[in-house]
Amino acid sequence: MEGYVDEYGQARVNIAVCGRKMEITVSPIIDTGFDGDICLPLPIAIQLGLELSGSVEIELAGGSIKQEMVFSGLTKFGEEVKKARITLTESLDALIGTKMFSHLELDFDEKRVRID
Repeated sequence: MEGYVDEYGQARVNIAVCGRKMEITVSPIIDTGFDGDICLPLPIAIQLGLELSGSVEIELAGGSIKQEMVFSGLTKFGEEVKKARITLTESLDALIGTKMFSHLELDFDEKRVRID
């Protein structure tokens, strides 16, 4: 699957995220420091009708520990459908973590992203 590097130098990929109510295509930032699945802005999560599945303790970049609610959903990468653990953010940007990939190749000069 191919992604791209946006005008701000952020690696992104287009994926569909599915909840109980609907499916939405998002272009999350590929966050190599995030070892989870997907982190979505709250308004998108509400539209999707995500189902709460539990909570998880996470460590933020500054080292602080925080408890986060986890929601279950599905992601579609082309024809591949995967279950995803989804956390929420107040940011406008969605994030996709390294747990969603088996292989990630970034070429910032060519502004290309390759994901397997």
